Amino acid sequence: MKTFKCAIFALAGSLLFSCSDLDLSPKDSAASGSWFQTPEQFELNLNALLHHSYWPMERNEWTSNEQTELDMLTDDGQNRSAPGRFLIDGVDGTYPLAVRMWDITYTGINRCNKIITEIKKLEGEMDPERYNRIIACARFYRACFYCRIMVHFGDPVVVPEDMDMDSEAGRQAAYELTRTDMWEVVDDMLREFDEIAPLLPVSYGGGEVERATQGAVYGMKARYALHFASIRKWDTIELDANGRGHGFGDADEAEAKRLFEQARDAAAMCISLNAYSLHSDFGELFRMSTKHSPEGIFVIPRSKALSNNSKYQYLYGGATTAKLPRLSGAPTCTTCLPSWYLLCSFLDDQGKPIDESTVYDPHKPFEHRDPRCTYTIVEHGTQHLGVVFDPHFDVTEVYSAREGGMVTNNDSRSYKIAGSSNQYASYNGLVLKKHVDEDWLSPFEAENDKLILRYADVLLMYAEAKIELNEIDDSVLNAMNQVRARAYKVDVTATSDYPAITERDQARLRTILRFERRMEFAFENLRLYDLWRWRIAEKVLNRPWIGLPKKDEKLQRAYIDDGMWFHGAVPQVDEDGCVDFMADVAKGDPNFFRNNMYAQVLAECKFKAPKSYLWPIPTTTMQVMKNITENNPEY
Repeated sequence: MKTFKCAIFALAGSLLFSCSDLDLSPKDSAASGSWFQTPEQFELNLNALLHHSYWPMERNEWTSNEQTELDMLTDDGQNRSAPGRFLIDGVDGTYPLAVRMWDITYTGINRCNKIITEIKKLEGEMDPERYNRIIACARFYRACFYCRIMVHFGDPVVVPEDMDMDSEAGRQAAYELTRTDMWEVVDDMLREFDEIAPLLPVSYGGGEVERATQGAVYGMKARYALHFASIRKWDTIELDANGRGHGFGDADEAEAKRLFEQARDAAAMCISLNAYSLHSDFGELFRMSTKHSPEGIFVIPRSKALSNNSKYQYLYGGATTAKLPRLSGAPTCTTCLPSWYLLCSFLDDQGKPIDESTVYDPHKPFEHRDPRCTYTIVEHGTQHLGVVFDPHFDVTEVYSAREGGMVTNNDSRSYKIAGSSNQYASYNGLVLKKHVDEDWLSPFEAENDKLILRYADVLLMYAEAKIELNEIDDSVLNAMNQVRARAYKVDVTATSDYPAITERDQARLRTILRFERRMEFAFENLRLYDLWRWRIAEKVLNRPWIGLPKKDEKLQRAYIDDGMWFHGAVPQVDEDGCVDFMADVAKGDPNFFRNNMYAQVLAECKFKAPKSYLWPIPTTTMQVMKNITENNPEY
């Protein structure tokens, strides 16, 4: 094994964020020099690595301008009628998400290396168990950061661990470095996970900061092994019927098998710890009041009270209000919407896609669906945040429990409501329910736990790896059925009470697995990575955003009077669980999704493959790193 001694720093214009420059929570303050003297100080430095800005997912965790969340870069989300730069092939080296992801990830790795380098000076002077745990935590975070760089940017920059980034000489030497082949570093990272797992506890005692555990190590190894295994399987340069490629030519059958085996074994090790279980109620799992769920494997809590005025440590502003309906009272709301693609991807309650269903009615799209549909998207006509949500054009008033009576229905864009109070009601008639509860209301600040990795993911990763290895046995079906049965609030053995999975054909079971992941993890910021690793982004992200007619009497009356509410047709759903509104409809009015007769095209999206399967190296990095002479392909 090549010795893994690497430190990464913020390879951007300023090269390095000082350890003391970040706004950290109480007891999370970290610095250099004299701050690496005692075990307690090393643990404080580890606390700093759990700052939310190192694990960005939500809008306010990127920059002061908020940006967006990762699910809004996929077919699960929609921002009114204005796709961001990523969805119109407008990304370059100045793309804020790419710059921030690169900078904060390398800053995090630099912190890890500082901890590792300094603690080695105290080897033999510290309790061995504590010493090993501290160094293993730092190595775990570093391995996660490194893998994230490779997922987003491909070949990383690797530097010697002992390069002193606090010195001018070290920083100047860093400018001379270049990138290393990703596939070499992938293997280093997977071995790193294996080496550190035995050094970490299965769990922490009460009152202890919950840092890395054995389960987190095995689970994150499974995630990244599965990601890179999938690329090895699906990343081809073959062209589809539209002349689009599917990757960079990294497909390698033998390597795919080897990496799927590692993913399988890591997930199995996590499961065998018997330290985790599925939360009994899927909807409750995501409530702000739910803390320390037995399903959480790698979780970072949010807290305004302990934030030390750092707004990165809780959700605020656009991160909350973007997901709220108009009648929540929030400013600039309904800009982060579940898409029609997501709505139509949930199976029916018989376990079938809607284009094969005998019970699905497009006029009542929330009936006879997998329960995760209404856990994720607010069902029309039901109370949400104290107000009935109903976007129907003829419903001009709804009941508000907060007001104790009927109020103007500003959650409908109906032409019947004069003025602009309902101008920005949901453009597609949908609002998000998952994560969101009444605790999100004024002052619009939320403290939901950040679930980076949960047990359901490990179960489905185990199943997926086994499916791709064609090792389909009872353990595969049991893992998938545990997740599905939980959605129905029944035991996995109660197979008559939910549509238990019995399929054993590899291709058909792969399809079921992809449906299951989409239903289970919607708006958990995992969809982008699934689209990337399965190499299906160029298929689903070159489709338009579809929604309801604008505030126009002629358009809206035709929609209602011709019996088109909520949908006048059933679209096709393919083997990847992806919906195609532009294909011939499975049933209903063939013009419903086309020609802007009823449903409206709100925006056109463009994903260029293989280019957009990676983000660009930031321009500022290219300017100072003279040996990085080429950016990622087509940037």
